[in-house]
Amino acid sequence: MHYSVQIFTWSPKLGVHQVGSAIEIDALNPKFAAVTLLGMRLDETGSSRNLAVRVWNAEDAEKADCSCYYYH
Repeated sequence: MHYSVQIFTWSPKLGVHQVGSAIEIDALNPKFAAVTLLGMRLDETGSSRNLAVRVWNAEDAEKADCSCYYYH
């Protein structure tokens, strides 16, 4: 399936901001798209690295249901 992926980072001083533009990728599912893109594991526990992604597969990002993942 074809997905769009946006990468975000955050800090207490700067808040949340997007890193680069949305990237198009083909993957089996949203989580695999996030892992494949940066080659970093997505775990459910532990402290995050202040790096996250938003993944969706619709034409309109504003109306799309999306998945968000935090890199650990």
